[in-house]
Amino acid sequence: MDKRTVSSAHERINELNVTFASLRTEVTIQHKELFTRVKRLEAIMIGATGFIIALLVAVLIKMG
Repeated sequence: MDKRTVSSAHERINELNVTFASLRTEVTIQHKELFTRVKRLEAIMIGATGFIIALLVAVLIKMG
């Protein structure tokens, strides 16, 4: 049977702190990767929008 003592509680808390720190690091890395992907998608969408606007302007100029 597991005896609950103050020292065993401190050991469990220390283990939880290590686990929490590793999870926090992993989430931080994943957040940075996600932010990079969103930035890349944003740049692609801005470029595509600019290209579409340029094509529309070219069509309007040829029609006029």
